[in-house]
Amino acid sequence: MRNPLDTYRRLQRALRREFDSFTKVYCPVCPTPCCVRPARIAPTDILLAEGVGWTPRIPAPEGEDAVQRAAEQMTEAVFDGVPEEETPVPCEHLGEQGCTFPADLRPFGCTTYVCPYMYRHLDRNALARLRRMIRELERAHAVLMEHLHQRQPERLRILSRDRAS
Repeated sequence: MRNPLDTYRRLQRALRREFDSFTKVYCPVCPTPCCVRPARIAPTDILLAEGVGWTPRIPAPEGEDAVQRAAEQMTEAVFDGVPEEETPVPCEHLGEQGCTFPADLRPFGCTTYVCPYMYRHLDRNALARLRRMIRELERAHAVLMEHLHQRQPERLRILSRDRAS
Protein backbone atom coordinates (compact mmCIF):
# COMPACT_ATOMS: atom_id res chain seq x y z
CA MET A 1 0.00 0.00 0.00
CA ARG A 2 1.24 3.47 -0.86
CA ASN A 3 1.91 5.89 1.99
CA PRO A 4 -1.32 7.95 2.40
CA LEU A 5 0.63 11.10 3.30
CA ASP A 6 2.77 10.82 0.15
CA THR A 7 -0.35 10.41 -1.99
CA TYR A 8 -2.06 13.35 -0.30
CA ARG A 9 0.98 15.60 -0.75
CA ARG A 10 1.36 14.60 -4.42
CA LEU A 11 -2.29 15.47 -5.08
CA GLN A 12 -1.95 18.76 -3.19
CA ARG A 13 1.02 19.71 -5.41
CA ALA A 14 -0.94 18.88 -8.57
CA LEU A 15 -3.95 20.89 -7.43
CA ARG A 16 -1.71 23.81 -6.40
CA ARG A 17 -0.29 23.91 -9.93
CA GLU A 18 -3.83 24.28 -11.24
CA PHE A 19 -4.70 27.05 -8.77
CA ASP A 20 -1.44 29.00 -8.88
CA SER A 21 -1.83 30.72 -12.24
CA PHE A 22 -5.29 31.95 -11.23
CA THR A 23 -4.42 32.97 -7.68
CA LYS A 24 -1.32 34.94 -8.75
CA VAL A 25 -3.48 37.15 -10.95
CA TYR A 26 -6.75 37.45 -9.04
CA CYS A 27 -6.06 37.02 -5.31
CA PRO A 28 -3.86 40.10 -4.76
CA VAL A 29 -6.61 42.39 -6.12
CA CYS A 30 -9.68 40.47 -4.98
CA PRO A 31 -12.35 42.66 -3.34
CA THR A 32 -13.58 39.72 -1.21
CA PRO A 33 -10.53 37.60 -0.34
CA CYS A 34 -10.92 34.03 0.86
CA CYS A 35 -7.86 34.01 3.13
CA VAL A 36 -9.57 35.61 6.11
CA ARG A 37 -10.51 34.60 9.65
CA PRO A 38 -12.09 32.42 10.60
CA ALA A 39 -9.97 30.34 8.26
CA ARG A 40 -10.73 26.87 6.91
CA ILE A 41 -7.88 25.35 8.93
CA ALA A 42 -8.41 22.13 10.87
CA PRO A 43 -6.19 21.08 13.76
CA THR A 44 -4.98 18.14 11.68
CA ASP A 45 -3.78 20.59 8.99
CA ILE A 46 -1.49 22.21 11.55
CA LEU A 47 -0.32 18.88 12.98
CA LEU A 48 0.55 17.55 9.51
CA ALA A 49 2.46 20.71 8.54
CA GLU A 50 4.32 20.85 11.84
CA GLY A 51 5.16 17.17 11.39
CA VAL A 52 7.25 18.07 8.33
CA GLY A 53 8.99 20.98 10.04
CA TRP A 54 6.67 23.93 9.30
CA THR A 55 6.24 26.55 12.00
CA PRO A 56 3.47 29.14 12.07
CA ARG A 57 4.45 32.55 10.71
CA ILE A 58 3.08 34.22 13.82
CA PRO A 59 3.55 32.25 17.03
CA ALA A 60 0.46 31.67 19.13
CA PRO A 61 0.12 34.16 21.99
CA GLU A 62 1.44 33.08 25.38
CA GLY A 63 -0.69 30.29 26.78
CA GLU A 64 -2.41 29.56 23.44
CA ASP A 65 -1.78 26.77 21.01
CA ALA A 66 -2.00 26.91 17.20
CA VAL A 67 -3.97 23.66 17.06
CA GLN A 68 -6.41 24.87 19.70
CA ARG A 69 -6.79 28.19 17.87
CA ALA A 70 -7.57 26.36 14.63
CA ALA A 71 -10.24 24.30 16.41
CA GLU A 72 -11.77 27.45 17.90
CA GLN A 73 -11.79 29.23 14.54
CA MET A 74 -13.41 26.22 12.86
CA THR A 75 -16.10 26.13 15.52
CA GLU A 76 -16.67 29.86 15.13
CA ALA A 77 -16.94 29.55 11.35
CA VAL A 78 -19.38 26.64 11.54
CA PHE A 79 -21.65 27.93 14.28
CA ASP A 80 -21.32 31.71 14.15
CA GLY A 81 -20.19 32.54 10.64
CA VAL A 82 -18.68 35.94 9.95
CA PRO A 83 -20.94 38.98 10.29
CA GLU A 84 -21.36 40.65 6.90
CA GLU A 85 -20.72 44.16 8.22
CA GLU A 86 -17.35 43.36 9.79
CA THR A 87 -14.15 44.06 7.90
CA PRO A 88 -12.49 40.67 7.32
CA VAL A 89 -9.23 40.04 9.16
CA PRO A 90 -6.57 38.28 7.04
CA CYS A 91 -5.68 34.72 7.97
CA GLU A 92 -2.70 34.71 10.32
CA HIS A 93 -0.98 32.24 7.96
CA LEU A 94 -1.16 34.60 4.98
CA GLY A 95 2.22 36.14 4.18
CA GLU A 96 3.53 38.54 1.56
CA GLN A 97 3.80 35.69 -0.98
CA GLY A 98 0.51 33.99 -0.06
CA CYS A 99 -0.13 31.03 2.21
CA THR A 100 2.79 30.17 4.48
CA PHE A 101 1.83 26.51 4.88
CA PRO A 102 3.97 24.07 2.87
CA ALA A 103 2.76 24.11 -0.74
CA ASP A 104 1.90 20.41 -0.56
CA LEU A 105 0.22 20.55 2.87
CA ARG A 106 -2.06 23.55 2.61
CA PRO A 107 -5.13 23.38 4.84
CA PHE A 108 -7.60 20.93 3.35
CA GLY A 109 -10.55 23.35 3.57
CA CYS A 110 -8.56 26.05 1.79
CA THR A 111 -7.21 23.72 -0.88
CA THR A 112 -10.64 22.41 -1.87
CA TYR A 113 -12.36 25.81 -1.96
CA VAL A 114 -13.23 27.14 -5.40
CA CYS A 115 -14.17 30.80 -5.04
CA PRO A 116 -16.94 32.61 -6.95
CA TYR A 117 -14.32 34.44 -9.06
CA MET A 118 -12.89 31.13 -10.25
CA TYR A 119 -16.36 30.06 -11.32
CA ARG A 120 -16.74 33.37 -13.13
CA HIS A 121 -13.34 33.50 -14.85
CA LEU A 122 -12.33 29.89 -15.56
CA ASP A 123 -13.68 28.02 -18.55
CA ARG A 124 -15.80 24.87 -18.19
CA ASN A 125 -12.91 22.52 -18.93
CA ALA A 126 -10.67 24.10 -16.29
CA LEU A 127 -13.48 23.96 -13.71
CA ALA A 128 -14.24 20.33 -14.56
CA ARG A 129 -10.54 19.47 -14.17
CA LEU A 130 -10.44 21.26 -10.79
CA ARG A 131 -13.55 19.43 -9.56
CA ARG A 132 -12.06 16.06 -10.58
CA MET A 133 -8.79 16.85 -8.82
CA ILE A 134 -10.63 18.06 -5.71
CA ARG A 135 -12.65 14.82 -5.57
CA GLU A 136 -9.41 12.85 -5.82
CA LEU A 137 -7.86 14.96 -3.05
CA GLU A 138 -10.99 14.47 -0.91
CA ARG A 139 -10.64 10.70 -1.25
CA ALA A 140 -6.93 10.87 -0.38
CA HIS A 141 -7.71 13.09 2.61
CA ALA A 142 -10.30 10.60 3.88
CA VAL A 143 -7.79 7.75 3.55
CA LEU A 144 -5.11 9.81 5.32
CA MET A 145 -7.45 10.77 8.17
CA GLU A 146 -8.56 7.15 8.56
CA HIS A 147 -4.93 6.05 8.58
CA LEU A 148 -4.04 8.60 11.25
CA HIS A 149 -7.03 7.89 13.45
CA GLN A 150 -7.19 4.12 13.03
CA ARG A 151 -3.54 3.21 12.93
CA GLN A 152 -1.88 6.03 14.82
CA PRO A 153 -4.31 6.93 17.64
CA GLU A 154 -1.62 6.83 20.34
CA ARG A 155 0.68 9.05 18.30
CA LEU A 156 -2.11 11.61 17.80
CA ARG A 157 -2.85 11.58 21.54
CA ILE A 158 0.85 12.11 22.29
CA LEU A 159 1.06 14.99 19.79
CA SER A 160 -2.04 16.61 21.27
CA ARG A 161 -0.84 16.05 24.84
CA ASP A 162 2.64 17.43 24.05
CA ARG A 163 1.11 20.52 22.51
CA ALA A 164 -1.02 21.13 25.60
CA SER A 165 1.94 21.10 27.98
